[in-house]
Amino acid sequence: MYDILVRRQSAILNNNFWRALCCVLFLLLVAQNLRLWHSSRQVAEPIIPPSVSKTDPPALEKLDPWQFNSTRDANNFALSYQQCDEAFPDFYQEIDRAVTLRKEKLGRIEINDTSIDWRDDGIFRGLIHNNKLRILETRKIRENKSFGERADAVLQQINRALIGASAAGETLPTIEFSVIVEDRPNLPTAANDTHVVWSFARRFADPSHDRAWVTPDFNFWAWLGVAGDFAEYRDRAAQRDAFIADKIPQAVWRGVVWTNPDVRGPLLKASRKKSWADVEEINWEDGTNMMPTEDFCRYAFVVHTEGRSWSGRMKYLLQCDSLPIVHEREWTSHYYHLLQSKGPQQNFIPVKRDFSNLGKKVKHYMSHPEQAQRVSDNARAAFRNRYLTPAAQACYWRRLIKSWSEVSFRPEIYEDVEVNVSGKNETETQLRGISFEAFILGEDEYPPVPKD
Repeated sequence: MYDILVRRQSAILNNNFWRALCCVLFLLLVAQNLRLWHSSRQVAEPIIPPSVSKTDPPALEKLDPWQFNSTRDANNFALSYQQCDEAFPDFYQEIDRAVTLRKEKLGRIEINDTSIDWRDDGIFRGLIHNNKLRILETRKIRENKSFGERADAVLQQINRALIGASAAGETLPTIEFSVIVEDRPNLPTAANDTHVVWSFARRFADPSHDRAWVTPDFNFWAWLGVAGDFAEYRDRAAQRDAFIADKIPQAVWRGVVWTNPDVRGPLLKASRKKSWADVEEINWEDGTNMMPTEDFCRYAFVVHTEGRSWSGRMKYLLQCDSLPIVHEREWTSHYYHLLQSKGPQQNFIPVKRDFSNLGKKVKHYMSHPEQAQRVSDNARAAFRNRYLTPAAQACYWRRLIKSWSEVSFRPEIYEDVEVNVSGKNETETQLRGISFEAFILGEDEYPPVPKD
């Protein structure tokens, strides 16, 4: 009996021993895991040097350089100065030409050079200061509906470019300038004349036009009664995109002959009753042969002709992904130097001024579809997707303002004006001219000066 009791007690002791040993091993395992967890915390949260804030964002190893993307940036008026250079490196040839001419031959622009007393209508004088636009003087702008619309469209473009500059953190220089809204600069031709003007185009063969600084024309804002808002038209044109082989296999043109019978008359003659042509003269009175502008994009070939001077139509034709046909030109606009007539970057089809080789050119590209598609692709890439975007025009205006200031006088910003205060005339210093905002709403052309 005693032996049984001893064996039971020994068993119990043995069991307690193993239980105690298991508990000790478990506690050792937990302690080891705690040390490993603490060690991992130290690796994840290193000591931060006093010179570095714990809230600083982590440094990026490498940032991809910004590149212009038409889908994203076409309507961005607030590109930085560097982005404008990156996106439109070949855009500013006309500006550079005008600056070089002033520096090397004509000298600095003086205040009398910007006066508009040489013209009776269709011209205005403006002032830019602190990215704000003001109108100093006009000559029969509101009395002529066409001139009024053109002036408003140009002023809207300049103001939009100024807003974009402000948004990009750039303050443009203070300048005074004059703008003619007629089709031609019409600058005085006297050998000793020094007037200078901003104009939509200039003629190569006219020496007086060398003094013109070429700007985007009014149609870059809108073309009333024809294409509407320019930015919206770009979208409508893109909806007609197709391979050249899938477009109407004809060269299309519409217009009036009287604006340039020496060019447009031969076009009608060269294309009359030709299967490869859809060329007609329109009648503005009854609407004969009219066509929605974006429907030109349904054709494989779109024909450009000069009018009274340059023609604002080209920018709309270049929004198509068709093959542009352009005759030998006498006039240039601010982007015409980007037209490439040959080589791997060819983006239009050149023809003679009398269109005598038009049929031959059309037939050639119709029988060489791969070549035709390449020219079309180049045109779309260069113009609709880059240099004829609203963003590009804003950058051009900003570069024009900066470059003008390099060779021009610094204008007076304020003037003394007599005002009536409680029955007494007093002299008050005010900003010159009328604000853009007030002018657009119909403010008088000249600032009111109170009378006695």
